[in-house]
Amino acid sequence: MKILILGGTRFVGRHVVEQLAQGGDRVVCFHRGENTCELPAGVEERLGDRNAGLSAVAGEAWDAIVDTSGYKPEQLERSLKLRSTRYIFVSSVNAYADLSVSGITEDAPSILNFDPSDEAQSYGGNKAACERLVREGYPERSVILRPGLIVGRWDPTGRFTYWCERLLRGGRVLAPGAPQRRVQFVDAADIARFTAHLLRSETNGTFNISGPAEPLTMEDLLLAGAAASVERGAPPTTLVWASDAFLRENGVGEWMEMPLWLTDEQYAGILELSIDKALAAGLTLRPIEETLHSIFDWLAETPDAKYAGITPGREAELLAKL
Repeated sequence: MKILILGGTRFVGRHVVEQLAQGGDRVVCFHRGENTCELPAGVEERLGDRNAGLSAVAGEAWDAIVDTSGYKPEQLERSLKLRSTRYIFVSSVNAYADLSVSGITEDAPSILNFDPSDEAQSYGGNKAACERLVREGYPERSVILRPGLIVGRWDPTGRFTYWCERLLRGGRVLAPGAPQRRVQFVDAADIARFTAHLLRSETNGTFNISGPAEPLTMEDLLLAGAAASVERGAPPTTLVWASDAFLRENGVGEWMEMPLWLTDEQYAGILELSIDKALAAGLTLRPIEETLHSIFDWLAETPDAKYAGITPGREAELLAKL
């Protein structure tokens, strides 16, 4: 196949390029050149800014376009003019109109109207608008992927990476909320593998993508991470659980300051998506330990890797109060 990747040098796109390059297809990566990385052998590069135009790839026909960098409808209006047999669009769980319920399935309504000044609503609303354009352009030959929290090597957000880095330091670790609350995430490499599978099987449709396949608690995750970090020579970890009330009373920020901690009811379902449809279509999810070790490897290779999360000083202050 002749496949065009829109994006391809950052996070999910980079994983997709690496996965597809292994399949013997002709892979062309269109990007701005702002995020440089060593692409796999045989992958062709075309430089350009999709916000200005796609002339570098406009004169060819593609068996498939994989769009990992579309965020605004005007961007999709341009890319949908390219000639292709299929279109795969990486969207987001944020496209759903109601994220407050558990077990959201792919037929739940997406955002139609939103306040552009609301960052979260604007991100999800624009993704939903992009999805509608893809379906209009490729009504029978499109794939919409709606990932939940994406983790893994090359993560620019540093949310999940925080826990890996923190557990490598060991000691008393501030753990948020109830130990038995559910969490979900998906390795970007698994998204890439599922994308390749959908291309080869010519499967179309909309899919939630998260994991693991069986319910996972925050305690399960942190214990697995602590054990994996000890295998890497890290000091032992002692989890110190802080209640939602304690964290709120002390002004701890959800999600970015304390990754994977969410108490806002409007987002109650974002870590409890239904992924049955994707699993039935062939989504496979690597063991948690494999994801953890891949991130540990990346951190060892990349001393300046970004990670979010609470600062050591702030964590120490809170631990002293518990």
